[in-house]
Amino acid sequence: MENNIQYFSRLLSDELIASGREGTARAYTVAVKRLLKFVGKDTLRFDQLSARLIKEFETYLLKEGRQRNTISAYMRMLRSICNQAVRKLSLKMPAGLFENVFTGMDPADKRAVSTRLLMKIAALELPEHSPLCFARDLFLLSFYLRGIPFVDLCYLRKKDLSKGTLRYRRSKTHRLLVVEVEPCAQAIIDRYASQTAGSPFLLPIILKKEVDEYAQYQSALRYYNKLLVKLSRLLNLKTPLTSYVPRHSWATAAYRNGIPVSFISAALGHASEKVTHHYLASFDNHTMRDVNRKVISLVLTRK
Repeated sequence: MENNIQYFSRLLSDELIASGREGTARAYTVAVKRLLKFVGKDTLRFDQLSARLIKEFETYLLKEGRQRNTISAYMRMLRSICNQAVRKLSLKMPAGLFENVFTGMDPADKRAVSTRLLMKIAALELPEHSPLCFARDLFLLSFYLRGIPFVDLCYLRKKDLSKGTLRYRRSKTHRLLVVEVEPCAQAIIDRYASQTAGSPFLLPIILKKEVDEYAQYQSALRYYNKLLVKLSRLLNLKTPLTSYVPRHSWATAAYRNGIPVSFISAALGHASEKVTHHYLASFDNHTMRDVNRKVISLVLTRK
């Protein structure tokens, strides 16, 4: 059974869930399911893998119309599973198993919008307390909080915010981030405070006690992206907004205004930037606050 990819990935997923990494666990499960669907089998052994099979899997996904970054995510998950099988099960994998497939990030898929468009989004007149208004506010809040990902926005708790400072751990990297909450961000948080009475969460996204929190996040993410498509139509955008746009937009705005890449990486909580790791200790919270204020001011003061 240990040589079975599906069985081994399920063990890894159980470990991830136990450590609070539900997102990665789900990514493992989805990647394996996609591979099994491609080969047309219910099970697959590690010794049945080959560089040719992996390449054919990539081609299959491209023909399905999958985005390169989505395919890359599948490949990285499968590569991670194989690497852990080598370490934990002492299995041998074919040389260059993932060398001929794309496992990077395609910059073309990283959509960012201009500060001018962010101003238009902020100025939209929408029915108060409507789902569309809430989606717009979450979009802006994500930007105002240094490009916080939607998953981390969902899981923010009231105890994470104290005296104007937000402290939370990235769900993906578990890095602690400290963000000074500017008045524009606090105004959005205060707007929905009445809807979180009795809830430990800061925003009214995960509210049902009897429903699994991760399931609520997944449902909220799907609905949020649908609402962003509607917002995009109101703005006559050719390319629809997505939950990733505020994060990429914050990083792009910072970069275009002279903020060093190392500062941007640290502000976003990236774990893969070696330069960031080296200098992270020297970036005090006042510096991060000034960086975020400079980026936000581009939206709030630009004419």
